Amino acid sequence: MKIFLREKFFIAFFILVLAPLVTVSLFSYLNTRKFLMESIKDYNKLLIQSMIVGVEDVVLNYKNLSQSTLNNVGFFETIEEKKEFLLENKKKYPYNIKFLSVLDKSGKEIVRSDGRSLEDKSDKPEFYQIKEKKKDYYVAWLNFNPVVGISTVIISVPLFEENEFQGALISEVFLSDIWSKMVVGYTSPKDNIYLLTQKGEPVAEILAASKDFRSDDLKEIAQGLAEEKKIVIQEIDTESGQMLFIADFLPMFDWELVVFRQVSEIYEPASILASNLILITLVTLIFIFMVSVFFSRLIVNPIKKLQGGVEIIRRGKLGYRVDIRTNDEIEELGKAFNRMAEELSRYHSALEESKIVLQIKVKARTRELEELSKSLEDKVKERTRELEERLSELEKFHKLTVGRELKMMELKKELEELKRKNKG
Repeated sequence: MKIFLREKFFIAFFILVLAPLVTVSLFSYLNTRKFLMESIKDYNKLLIQSMIVGVEDVVLNYKNLSQSTLNNVGFFETIEEKKEFLLENKKKYPYNIKFLSVLDKSGKEIVRSDGRSLEDKSDKPEFYQIKEKKKDYYVAWLNFNPVVGISTVIISVPLFEENEFQGALISEVFLSDIWSKMVVGYTSPKDNIYLLTQKGEPVAEILAASKDFRSDDLKEIAQGLAEEKKIVIQEIDTESGQMLFIADFLPMFDWELVVFRQVSEIYEPASILASNLILITLVTLIFIFMVSVFFSRLIVNPIKKLQGGVEIIRRGKLGYRVDIRTNDEIEELGKAFNRMAEELSRYHSALEESKIVLQIKVKARTRELEELSKSLEDKVKERTRELEERLSELEKFHKLTVGRELKMMELKKELEELKRKNKG
């Protein structure tokens, strides 16, 4: 199969320009993907830790608020005054605190901020945990509403006077700030974020905006991590596609924070880079094509002129000359071609002259041969006539001779006859 010069130029440019560009681009793309994943993992480690700190800070702020409220409740003597103080405090945080209640040292409620009847909470963990273990505070998840994404959490703080346990303040608060703190790290509508208790119960969650990026198996994975108190960051295949999940444990509350992030979202910068590299490659291909066309016109067209000149001269038009002006070796080749054509023309002219001379000589020699042939023919005719005359004479002589012999024979016969008769 013939490969013409233009195709050779294209192949040469492809090998020298495009192949290295594609190799470097592919290497850059793969390294970028690797770097992105490593940097995203490091970033997400810091992100989830900051989210954990944010959640802990929110809970501790509520704990400090409860502690301050409890300390101030002690300044009031009557139940009505204490209840009024609790109501005033609740009004300051209408979207954060659901209710407040004060327990005596036996665990019985002595006042509540809402209108519900007083309860005995002596057997509740929010009471006996801080009484028996004398903990600074107690916090536990209580309820989660997935529709609005808000949890209610019980926070219990003890009251001590002269190191003696005197009671506790129980707060049921809406942890909307937890949701807000988690939104800070919610960098994409494709993320799924879960905050769960050690038993796998939801404290708060943020699901991806589109159903295409969330599935039930994500929650099951998050619950399993919460129960095992795992701290992990890795890629997994889920029903929603390949995900990077980051999990960290909050020992202060026995909670687990799990973030699922789409790998495609992580690799989006690499995808943009790949698109740019493809665009660069296409532009390079166009450039290579234009350069190959340009160089082919500079080199191939003069060569085609030479090829056309050869064909014209082959048909006998020896006066044809090529006009090539490239100021390079091809122009020198064109000049050499013209010189060769001029030499051929000169040789052809000389050959034509020799042909004419030869024709004249041939005609003269032919005429001489014709004259010689005519002379020989006349001589042959003369000689033939002489021979015919001699032959005629010979025939006459022969006839004469034959006649004499016959007569001699007859005479002999007569003589013999006479001799026989004389003997008889």
